[in-house]
Amino acid sequence: MKNIMLFIIGVVILLLETFLTNFLNASVSINFLLVFIILISLYYDKNYSLVLGGILGLISDLVSGGIIGVTGVLFLATSYFISSIEKSIFKDDKKIICLLVYIVSAGYSLLNGVVSAIFFVPPSLFVALLKMIIVFPILNSLIAFVAYILFEDRLKKLRED
Repeated sequence: MKNIMLFIIGVVILLLETFLTNFLNASVSINFLLVFIILISLYYDKNYSLVLGGILGLISDLVSGGIIGVTGVLFLATSYFISSIEKSIFKDDKKIICLLVYIVSAGYSLLNGVVSAIFFVPPSLFVALLKMIIVFPILNSLIAFVAYILFEDRLKKLRED
């Protein structure tokens, strides 16, 4: 039942992110689903977080009109990376969570930007790098900080069950 609820929460986040961000300024983007995948990978079963990351990434590509499979592979790789290192980091510290989200978001943004530049017309290199390495990761880290404060007890409960 918990697995189904996490999947439903992921789909709701995906739908809100996809449809509500169309009304916001397109130059600034927060990837709520990436933050969700990172937190789930830190506190939940490795196998389920891999499956959840891959499926939600694929659904994200289908819903948002992205290149099919890119987000799925990136979420799968993110989930695998986080699940692999989660035992060697102190995940009850908000600063470490924010740093981890920053690093993963920067890597995710760079890889996604490179793939998108191949298929679409890329923006100027300076602006793209500024967004991918500084702006998007900082925004995602702030969202992770707020989400961790709001859901800290529930995340720890996921780890215990």
